[in-house]
Amino acid sequence: MNRVIAENKLFVFLLLAFSTLFVVSCGSKKVPKDMNDEQLYGAAVEELEGKNGGFPWIFGGKDYETIFKLFKEVQLRYTYSPYATLAELRTADTYFDKGEYETAAIEYEEFLKRHPGHKEAAYATYRLGLSFYKEIRSPDRYPTFTRESLKWFTHFVDEYPGSPLVPNAEQRIQKCQDRLAKREILIGNFYNKRRNYKAAANRYIVVVSEYPSSNKYEEALYLLGRAYAKSEQYELARDALNRLVREYPEQKYAGKATSILNDIEGKSTPPPEEEQIEEIQDEVIEEVPQQG
Repeated sequence: MNRVIAENKLFVFLLLAFSTLFVVSCGSKKVPKDMNDEQLYGAAVEELEGKNGGFPWIFGGKDYETIFKLFKEVQLRYTYSPYATLAELRTADTYFDKGEYETAAIEYEEFLKRHPGHKEAAYATYRLGLSFYKEIRSPDRYPTFTRESLKWFTHFVDEYPGSPLVPNAEQRIQKCQDRLAKREILIGNFYNKRRNYKAAANRYIVVVSEYPSSNKYEEALYLLGRAYAKSEQYELARDALNRLVREYPEQKYAGKATSILNDIEGKSTPPPEEEQIEEIQDEVIEEVPQQG
C-alpha cells in the first residue's frame, strides 16, 4: 500500500516538474526577422489551427501570444501586403478562438470598416454576428448582444444571399427573434400583473409588429387583445383578437380569443376621463415648436 502511494506521489511530482519545464521552455516565441510576409502569416495561421501539435490535454496546444505577435509583425513590416490585411482578420479569429467574443466583435467590425469590399467581408460579417451570438444571455437580461447579433446576421443574409452560411445565419436570426419576443412578453406580463394594461400592450405590440415570425407571435396577439380589453379599448381588442382567430383558427389561443370577443361584444370604448383629456392636451402643447 505504501509503495503504491509513493509511486503515485512520484508520478504527480514528475508531472508537475514536466509541466513547469514545459511552460518555461515553450512560452511565447520570438518572431524571426528573416521571414517574409507570407511566411509570418502562414506560421501564425498554422499555430492558430493547431497544426503544430502541442499538449491540448494540459494546455490547449496553442500559443496565442505568439500568434498575436506574428500577425502584428506582418502588419508592421508589410503594411501594404495583402497578408497584412488578412492578419487583421485572423487577429479577430484568434480572439474568437480564445473565447474573447466581445474583443473579436470589435476586430471584425474594424476590419469591415477598413475593408468593406474585401473578398473576406462576407466571412467577417458572419463571424461578427456569431461573436455577438456567443455573448447572448438569458431573455430577462438587457438584450444588447441579441440585437447586435440579429442586426449583423440579417445584414449578412441581405448582402450575401448566395453564401453557404445563409441557412445557418437564418437559424440564428430566428433564435434571436424568439429570444427578443420572449423578453417583451415577460416584461408585458410583469405590467399586466400590476394592472398597467397600457404598458403591457406596448410590449406585446412590439412582438406583433417587429417579430411576426417568432414563436411568440400567436401568444403576443392574444395577450395584446386581452390587454386592450382590460383597458376598455374594445375596438383595438377586437382587431387583435379577430386577427388571431383568422390567422390561427385551430390553435390553442383561438378559443380564448373567441371567449374574450364574446365578452366584449357590443361594448364600445368609453370617452376619456377629464384627467386623460388634460394629459393629451399637455402632450399636444409640448409637441408644438416654441417660437424664438
